[in-house]
Amino acid sequence: MAEARQPLWRKVPIPSSRINPYRIVIILRLAILVFFFRFRITTPATDAYALWLTSVICEIWFALSWILDQFPKWFPITRETYLDRLAMRFEREGEPNRLAPVDFFVSTVDPLKEPPIITANTVLSILSVDYPIDKVSCYVSDDGASMLTFDTMSETAEFARRWVPFCKKYSIEPRAPEFYFSQKIDYLKDKVQPTFVKERRAMKVGYSFINLVPHDLMHVI
Repeated sequence: MAEARQPLWRKVPIPSSRINPYRIVIILRLAILVFFFRFRITTPATDAYALWLTSVICEIWFALSWILDQFPKWFPITRETYLDRLAMRFEREGEPNRLAPVDFFVSTVDPLKEPPIITANTVLSILSVDYPIDKVSCYVSDDGASMLTFDTMSETAEFARRWVPFCKKYSIEPRAPEFYFSQKIDYLKDKVQPTFVKERRAMKVGYSFINLVPHDLMHVI
């Protein structure tokens, strides 16, 4: 209980040897910017004064935007999170789960520019996050109203019923099947369960059906 009351994150200090070179670059750029504006303001274009004034105002605006953008980079913050403390605080044994529900919105428009298989992998990786499954909701907004995307999402929803438990059971990483199955690694490493190989093959076959949907529909179209 004492550990559960500890902060869920802490700031990790960044070594000066890493951040100081970038700060020096910022100072050099700022000095160059000052000399540039000194030249621009002291040498007006008298034959096109309105155009010169407009360009100087725009340049000053962009310079101010750049300066504001440098503040978080001058003092960058790196945080280290403690998910185990989060679980101990909100997922106590014998008590209702107190983690907040999370909604994800995935938008897509053109299935030719945004292949539905990419959207499917996004949805599958969202649904299989390390979070209580009943607290996660994913909504897909297809502004193009494409039947190609609709049929792919239908297959994805069916496949997710098997893919999500598989990921959580064997701690699969990454959890987007396209990237997981394309990895050239020994997938048997640290997997001692005898059923893993059989279930992995079933997942690969199931994912291949999602891959086939766009190709089949494209031939029909």
